[in-house]
Amino acid sequence: MPRIVKLNDRIQYLQVSYEPLSADVIAVRGDSAWWIFDVGACDKAVDFINALPRVFAACKGDGNVAAPLKKNIVISHFHRDHLLNVVRHCNGEVSLDFDTLYVGSHASKVVGDMNDREKVSVTSPLSFDDGVHIEILPIPNSHAKGSLILVVDDFVFLGDATYPMVGHGEPDVYNVQILEQQIKMLKLLNASRFCLSHKRGLVRDKTSVIQFLESVYARRQKNENYIVA
Repeated sequence: MPRIVKLNDRIQYLQVSYEPLSADVIAVRGDSAWWIFDVGACDKAVDFINALPRVFAACKGDGNVAAPLKKNIVISHFHRDHLLNVVRHCNGEVSLDFDTLYVGSHASKVVGDMNDREKVSVTSPLSFDDGVHIEILPIPNSHAKGSLILVVDDFVFLGDATYPMVGHGEPDVYNVQILEQQIKMLKLLNASRFCLSHKRGLVRDKTSVIQFLESVYARRQKNENYIVA
């Protein structure tokens, strides 16, 4: 049974589950909004998102101040275990409590039209200051076209972006050119804690993630476009 894990006073997440396969769901409390990274595919993920409070009581001065919070969802990529609950919401199967959906190009096509919520297709970096510094960034990757990552202060939530293309009966592979681009981009990020979905513990050191990707890239062969994972 997936459990809720607290990373700090602002960030918590619902762990990955496997029956059905449902990715980690991250919830970051800003001053004006929750920033939710991925929505999973299971009912527990729906309950987790819906239970995030719309009002946060902050202690300021001589008393508490109630701050209303929006709910913004960022989808890492179009695979079902990361976005199915949005599709279920659009189909009327569940009711998901959110205001704005941020998606890459391919995830946008999977979700389709949304009449009851705002949908933002992200093709270039977005930045927000909301008590925490938020960035939504497109990332080159072999795993899924149109992927996005979420940067929150010293954390980078990568979803499945560092994983290979799934072979579906053939070997899983990395695209050489795309992997090179990804390594360069990740090195430029100032954050030191990289969070990979489907990993128990979630948080990894930036250096170790980049070293692993560089070890894969080092196995490239002349005139070959792919590296077997």
